[in-house]
Amino acid sequence: MTNKAIAGPLKETAALIELTGGNSFRARALANAARIIERLETPVATLIESGEFTTIKGLGTGLAAQVNEILHYGSFELRDDILGGLPPGLLDVLSVKGLGAKKVRALWQKLSVQSLDDLEGAALSGRIAELEGFGKKSQESILENLTLLRSFQGKRRLANGFADAEIIQQTLEAHPAVSSVSQTGTLARRMEIVENLSFVVSASPDQAENICSLLPFPVTVSSEESRYCAIGELPDGLQVVLLFCEPENCGVNVLRETGPESFVSAFLNDHPTVVGSSEQDLFEQAGARFLAPELRDLPSAWERRDTLSALPLLKPEQLKGVLHNHSTYSDGAHTLREMSLACRNAGYEYFGICDHSQSLRIASGMSVETLMRQKAEIAALNAEFEGDSGSPFRVFFGVESDILGDGSLDYPDEVLAEFDMIVASIHVRFNMTETEATDRIIRAVANPYTTILGHPTGRLILKRAGYPLDHEAVLQACALHGVAIELNASPYRLDLDWRWIERAVELNVSVAINPDAHSIEQLDLMKWGVVAARKGGLTARHCLNALSLSDFKSFLHAKKIASGIV
Repeated sequence: MTNKAIAGPLKETAALIELTGGNSFRARALANAARIIERLETPVATLIESGEFTTIKGLGTGLAAQVNEILHYGSFELRDDILGGLPPGLLDVLSVKGLGAKKVRALWQKLSVQSLDDLEGAALSGRIAELEGFGKKSQESILENLTLLRSFQGKRRLANGFADAEIIQQTLEAHPAVSSVSQTGTLARRMEIVENLSFVVSASPDQAENICSLLPFPVTVSSEESRYCAIGELPDGLQVVLLFCEPENCGVNVLRETGPESFVSAFLNDHPTVVGSSEQDLFEQAGARFLAPELRDLPSAWERRDTLSALPLLKPEQLKGVLHNHSTYSDGAHTLREMSLACRNAGYEYFGICDHSQSLRIASGMSVETLMRQKAEIAALNAEFEGDSGSPFRVFFGVESDILGDGSLDYPDEVLAEFDMIVASIHVRFNMTETEATDRIIRAVANPYTTILGHPTGRLILKRAGYPLDHEAVLQACALHGVAIELNASPYRLDLDWRWIERAVELNVSVAINPDAHSIEQLDLMKWGVVAARKGGLTARHCLNALSLSDFKSFLHAKKIASGIV
């Protein structure tokens, strides 16, 4: 690891401390240490091994321990502790050119800006210009610099890439020479990380340049046998690839460009001569049921095509409730009442409020006194909803309880017993071995009060890999103790990883698709959880919040009986 790479997490943590209103002396010390390390000619690892590191002015034994963590884990405990209590998208906002920690803190605290999308919305609406310390020029600068941070090393999270892909597809389809446009690659397969935006365009290749002239970014067109390929870039550097071919050749080109290679090879090895204008034509000629691209990354997908294609994959409209949400009782942007009403108005039957527990002070974790006030408000809301002549709706009293270092849950048992449901999650102390992380989580899962294991690896896509975990052991523990596992629908998380959904189903572990919403707008993140769930082959039968209100109540009651709580 280079000295510059080591300095990065230190510099970032200094900004995070300032962002959260922490110890300014510590922030300055870390920032200064980062600058010193960047200028060192000798590799830091060598200096630490020889003992010379702590002899350098401004670098002490405490910092040496933190640098050692960075060398082994890529991060260190203080950084992960702060990140664990922040909205996942806030770090992206901190990366916008011209926005220091103090300004990001003001945007977060006063305008509820928690992501780049929130930042863009606040700027477009003119609210940033009205904020003290900003002004119209700052707002314009923010909008100009925002596009620079829409990708990470030429890649994007699925949700970020999907919006641009839809616009490009619609633009191409508007040309009269175009018969059809098919999304391909990682985008079509709904991978959590999109490597580029790729399409197969059904049109005469000699029309490629004319068709590409509709696009709002420059492209370079080149010929390759009977195909024409156009390559361009969006303003943030994300590559766009267009493959033009005659309609009769489109089917096999879509298949090849969509991938993955293992599926394509197996398909064409069995049926090398298939042709047609669409993938559906190829499957029909092969005498096989069409298998959606989202399922083709599953193991032995071609060999299991009939079974997989017959799955009644989960649909958004099958979700009856929204669990794991936050309000102004902890670090949410909207009140409990506002969040509950938004959920009911969206057509759901129930809403789970799971504000942060007391140990996560950085996210305004709730004291026991605050919990009791929230419980009383929930009782009043439910009485109001019960007296309403509309469809039944209920708010469930829950908490996102921190999983402490020893695997125990936050709050004593007599407080945990007050809740309808508990989502148990890790937010601090990420620097663990696989054994440590797995043991810590299994102890939490074994707690009789745990209902759902929240974002099991703690990953932040394109930001943090998450701690190593023995998924098999954790899923076995969930099965043993009747605990559901969360598929956190935030595009930053999508955690549980879709690759483990089939195993969860095999073990009869329910998957709860939760938005982890910190605002009304974030309730809409449920759609990305459904996308990830479908990719893993999830059906409504194994989705916890596809249960009706009545059945969900029964689930909670049965869980408490089985755990010996009631």
